[in-house]
Amino acid sequence: MHLAKINIVMLLFTCLSLLASCNKQKLYNDISELSGEGVIEINSDNVSGNIGAVFSKYIYITASNNKRVDIFGTSGVSDEQMEYARDIFNNYFNTEGNLYSIIDKKIIANSMANKKTALVFFDSQEQYEANIAKVSTLGYNVQDLYATESLNAGNRDASYEEILHVIHNYGIAPTLTEFQSRLQQANDNAIANGIWTPWGNLPGADFDDEYFAGLMDTYLGLWEGTGDSFGGGSYIPSNKEEMQIQDPDGYQLIKDLFGDIEQVQ
Repeated sequence: MHLAKINIVMLLFTCLSLLASCNKQKLYNDISELSGEGVIEINSDNVSGNIGAVFSKYIYITASNNKRVDIFGTSGVSDEQMEYARDIFNNYFNTEGNLYSIIDKKIIANSMANKKTALVFFDSQEQYEANIAKVSTLGYNVQDLYATESLNAGNRDASYEEILHVIHNYGIAPTLTEFQSRLQQANDNAIANGIWTPWGNLPGADFDDEYFAGLMDTYLGLWEGTGDSFGGGSYIPSNKEEMQIQDPDGYQLIKDLFGDIEQVQ
């Protein structure tokens, strides 16, 4: 009887152990092992290292080389904001330009994926600054964005600007060298003509980056009807019609690369 009881206890223990093992979430060391169409929940239980420790959400874009451009979000970033960011990436990657085609956009996306590029989407700037040290250990080339400046935040939507920054720095500039030269020249001309005045604490190396974002924001009509323009008036035109007249070189850059691009709906 005692032996029988021991065998039953051991059998129950084995069954419970197997059940616990089956229910235990797999811990991924490589984020690319996670897959799904929508927003994927992540944490330190299913993703190792600082990615799992800092972020709660994950979504991605797959480039034509089958590598990813990643978007990581914290808990205060809504799923809708995560999907909106991915839609903006896809809009930039899939809009035919007058001069640069979808093939060029694939080259841009591949460059970003090869350079291990990610958008890090935080609740706020303060939260990002509190986690800079952890973010710097991830091994990614990152651009930050905050939930307080994205879709439905009630403030200016900076999503187009920040996402264009990361595409420019790790996709466009390294691959479309002729375009980058034109952008730099247009930036210099706009400054000389008083159309674009970089703000005081902006490093010189970032002048063309912010100018490019101003071109895109203005072309998309993000400042139209606000009584203002990009950078608090640092870039003078407030819509693409004014831009075509006052800054035709900048206007043509957007047309050549992105054609008749419109806001994500």
